[in-house]
Amino acid sequence: MDSSKAVGIIPDFFHDIIAYIIPGYVSIMVMILNFYFMNILPDLALNEINLFYYFLSLIAAYVLGRFYEHLGYFTIHHRKFPFVGKWGKNSTPKWSLIFDEKEKSYTEVFKTNLKNKIEAWLKNQDGNLLMEECKDSKKDDYFNLIQFYLRERFPAVALYEKKQNATIVLTRSMAIIFFLNVFIYHIVLFIKVDSANRVFSYDVLVWILSCMVFAVVFYGRFLLDKKYHAMYIFETFIGMKKLLRKANV
Repeated sequence: MDSSKAVGIIPDFFHDIIAYIIPGYVSIMVMILNFYFMNILPDLALNEINLFYYFLSLIAAYVLGRFYEHLGYFTIHHRKFPFVGKWGKNSTPKWSLIFDEKEKSYTEVFKTNLKNKIEAWLKNQDGNLLMEECKDSKKDDYFNLIQFYLRERFPAVALYEKKQNATIVLTRSMAIIFFLNVFIYHIVLFIKVDSANRVFSYDVLVWILSCMVFAVVFYGRFLLDKKYHAMYIFETFIGMKKLLRKANV
């Protein structure tokens, strides 16, 4: 096998573990805990679980992880709480780090320098016009160009960025898993448990509150991870003078 291909496969493997398999297994464990608190968990001896069940659970976890990844991207990735209506609209951290005057992660000098470098780098593609259009429409075309260029030309940058992307997917999926479980628990409870057996439990209350807390914590971490990812790309770009030697992307 070509060594360059191996370098690409290994990070992808760890990306899948962090971004898909871990959230998938967490969602399975959350559902098992739901059944435990409902007292409907089936008896299954550990010695009955063989290699086939481990393999099956791995596939299930991966599929669930992919599901939560797509669900998160199309629901909360570009929005903020409460995620719906005009109050849920949110400009991305990529856009706000440059254009939002309220964003103070960078100084105005740094922002101006960054915009000038992007415009100079994309001179033959009307870089100034691109930046103006992105500012008016709140688009991230400039960021995507930088990101794809760094991925192609600088493998070390691409490897670290894959880790950042995996972390973003992980925290976003975890936030959705625990948030949805607050409702899933009650839905399963009403479907699987007779009304006579539905009783208040202190343990259940702690479990539901814990899910809400985990959802908030992971959502907050997800927002930070998105911001750190954008900052890493911008800082890498502004620190690499080689990018400005070519006018074309």
